[in-house]
Amino acid sequence: MKQAALWILILFLTGCSTYQQDIEEGLTLAQEGDWHEAESQLEKALSSKQDQLLYYLEIGALAQNQGDYERSNTLLEEAEKLSDTFFQENYSNRAWALLTNPRQSDYRGTGLERVYISYLKSLNYIALAKQAKTSSQALVLQDAALVEVRRIELKLNEIKAQTPSYQDLDDADNQAFYLKALSWLGDFYKGGRNTDKYLYRDDAWARYMEGLQYELQAEYDDARISYQAAANLYEAGYAQQYSLADLTTERAWLDTIRMMQKTGWGSDEIQRLIDTKLSSSMQQKLNSYQADSAEIVVLEHQGFIEDKSEMTLLLSADPRSYSLVLQPLHGGNNIEQNDSFRWFTMAYADISPLNLIANYKTGGAWGSLSGLFTKRVILGSGIWRQLQDIHIESLLSQYPVRVTVPFYRRFQLDNHQPSLRLSGTLSNQEESNTSTIRMTSLSDIALQEQLAYAQRDIYEGLLRELIRSWLAYRLASSVQDSTASLLLSLAGQVAVFASSAADTRNWLTLPAQIRLTRVSVPAGDYNPEYSVNSKQFNLGELHLKANQIEVWNLRNPD
Repeated sequence: MKQAALWILILFLTGCSTYQQDIEEGLTLAQEGDWHEAESQLEKALSSKQDQLLYYLEIGALAQNQGDYERSNTLLEEAEKLSDTFFQENYSNRAWALLTNPRQSDYRGTGLERVYISYLKSLNYIALAKQAKTSSQALVLQDAALVEVRRIELKLNEIKAQTPSYQDLDDADNQAFYLKALSWLGDFYKGGRNTDKYLYRDDAWARYMEGLQYELQAEYDDARISYQAAANLYEAGYAQQYSLADLTTERAWLDTIRMMQKTGWGSDEIQRLIDTKLSSSMQQKLNSYQADSAEIVVLEHQGFIEDKSEMTLLLSADPRSYSLVLQPLHGGNNIEQNDSFRWFTMAYADISPLNLIANYKTGGAWGSLSGLFTKRVILGSGIWRQLQDIHIESLLSQYPVRVTVPFYRRFQLDNHQPSLRLSGTLSNQEESNTSTIRMTSLSDIALQEQLAYAQRDIYEGLLRELIRSWLAYRLASSVQDSTASLLLSLAGQVAVFASSAADTRNWLTLPAQIRLTRVSVPAGDYNPEYSVNSKQFNLGELHLKANQIEVWNLRNPD
């Protein structure tokens, strides 16, 4: 019976496939712009109950890319319900995953993903309102878009309440030395790292889009509030955190000022902001807006957010310092090895004084330098004796234990400068006199969020693999026949080693970055053409009325 239980365990462990293998074909089709076939493949890959939220996220985004806005909203609304489910309802599910494989837990989503559910839904409602056959239908759909805007506001406020603001980070940098020292000591067991600066604490682009949605409905004061919130956030640290140009801040201030002009603010206050917030080129752009101007707004959702990779670490025991030691096991090509080593050094390597001292004591001067290639978990003599009592030390001395954690490979965002060509009323103007601005990088947000939670991932992975290895070890040890016990122990540990996996799931059909182009034009007929990296997109014939804003939601897979 015990042997049967062990073999059942082995069969279960070796039957777990990786997330990347399951979705690779569908993601490749999406990157080629074949949205329909990508949807068919991802439907198959995300059929398990644990991936239900991901199913609705991925298929909902692909439906939008195909122009099926109603179906997209139906799917994304299901994702909304699942992403708001309380953790307590899923506790047993997560506990089971801790003992087996992280993909056995229900995917819960991230704060970024929750915000962008409402973001995509609001864009769907804009598109549906333009297709409405009557003004009353259009009004209902426009109101629905504003409901999603308010959902974004609520979600961002919830995230803000749980994370330190940019002002809090600045205050921490400027605090007294003894307070910094206390904080420094408190960071020992976080690897000596202050991960707060990597957190997703707010979203300047999402708040900017709130402003655009309000402006579309002529709710200019609400639009001003949202644009100004975005400007302040870009200025406070969002642009710096995600390596965005200062133009993001200026663009948000420009639209704030436009809304102030529309709502009757005093000329002195408006002029003060113009002088202090806008460069001369942005002031010229502001002056291009006339009382009866129309506007073309291009939202280019470019590329795809990065997928996560797996990094393998080997776990060993160091009785001399009562420590567990993790070292990266490099594999793959040179680029992958380089990326995983860089991530390990950035997120895990022993840089705290306690770990440096422990490395020095066990290996001399070279030992302290070897901390760049290891992560040491100092347990102390008391906990170490408990590990000896349950034979964990014996296990680690006999078999290698593999711990797998997620990480992001290096990436570069597309830096080609797009152009918007207009024909029609502005037949003599070959290109719009505006520049396109990268307003956010979802890839950078995801990378930094992963970095913020890297310590959680490595400790969960360590605990999971120790428990799995110990269970296999103890089951084999209970067999009386020594030869059979040895064979079963070896088979069990091989199965555990081979089946170690990290949770690398995330919403992969989100764009890598979002670029904004806004150009003020006289009312009239146009045929806008957007070009980037030798690829052209055409909006078709367009008749713009005075004060009309045409929003072009452009999905560029390249």
